[in-house]
Formats: sequence, structure tokens, C-alpha cells
Amino acid sequence: MKKAICQGQPKCCDLCRRNGAMRPEVAEDLLRRAGGEPLVSFPGVKEKWSARCLNGECRREIEPWFESIKYAGTGACVYCGGYGIRAGDEALVYLMWHEGHAAGKVGIAKLGSRRTALHQGKGWILDTRVWMLGAQARAVERHVLDLWSSLALPYGVSPANMPYAGFTETVSLDARPLDEIRRDLACALTAEGIPTLRIS
Repeated sequence: MKKAICQGQPKCCDLCRRNGAMRPEVAEDLLRRAGGEPLVSFPGVKEKWSARCLNGECRREIEPWFESIKYAGTGACVYCGGYGIRAGDEALVYLMWHEGHAAGKVGIAKLGSRRTALHQGKGWILDTRVWMLGAQARAVERHVLDLWSSLALPYGVSPANMPYAGFTETVSLDARPLDEIRRDLACALTAEGIPTLRIS
């Protein structure tokens, strides 16, 4: 059984509130989303984490702090930052769902990246895309994930079902139907002042 790790006492992060103490597989998912492949087991939130950059043109060994990569703000790699979305980058928020897994997913990507295409190759259906700046995209995504956290909704898939990372951004459609997660995204866009007419 994998050991759960959490430093937040008595108040934890959103992941802890949603899933109990931080599990190594959750931490690994966040690292991969930030562009790093772990070389050692999750050391905890207070330690540097030995990893390798996933950018094929870089592939250097790196040692990010967990807190610095938790939201993949500038990517795990200090050399290339290839997986990060900076505040002024052209980006998008997307909503997807998977019939076989009965799961929904919210996420963000740089404009022009293959992020959604990779998921589509694994059976995910692209439902909604909204274009905005990177800072806005992070705020909208965080708004939705914080809502799901506050409702203690279960993840929609396991790490094994998300080879390109991102299971921490999923939700069970049995617990939160598709129409409701569409409304969750619409409310997040309104809260952040993003015109919904930019949805496609």
C-alpha cells in the first residue's frame, strides 16, 4: 500500500481535502503535467524531487520543489520551461469527457500544443474550448477544481487511465453529470470575467 504524505496540518491543500492525504501517484501526476518524469519516489512537499525534463529537446536532470510545480506555473524544468504556461501566453481552457470511463476533465494548454489531441487519442471527447491568456486560464481551471474539491467529488479515472497525466483534473460523471460540469466551467468563466461567447 502506498504511503500518503501530507504537510498541511490542520488545513490541507485542495488535493488533500478532495482525496485525503497527498498520495504519491497524485504528486507524480502533477510533476508529469509540469513536464518532469520522476527519477525517485515522491520525497514530500518540503524536499527537492529528482526528475528528468520530458521535453525531447532538453531531457536534462532537474530537481524541482513540489510546491513550485504543483500548478505547473512555469514548468518543472528551469532550463527550458517547455511545459509551463506563462501569464501572457496564448492559452485555452478545455473540457473533455470519456464515455468508457464515465469521467469528465477540465484542463489548460498552450495555444498550438498537442495536449487535447493526445487525450483524444485515448478516447476523450473534446466538448469545449475557450481561448484566453495563461493567467486567466490558470484562474478558471483553479476555480473549477476548487469547486470539485469543496464538494469532495471523486476523480473520474485512475493514473493508469491517463498516460499523458491529468487524472487529478478529472471527475466522475456519476457524481457530477456532464451538464453540471459544463455549468461549473461557465460559472468559472463568469467569475473571471471571460466572455462565454469565446467558447467553441
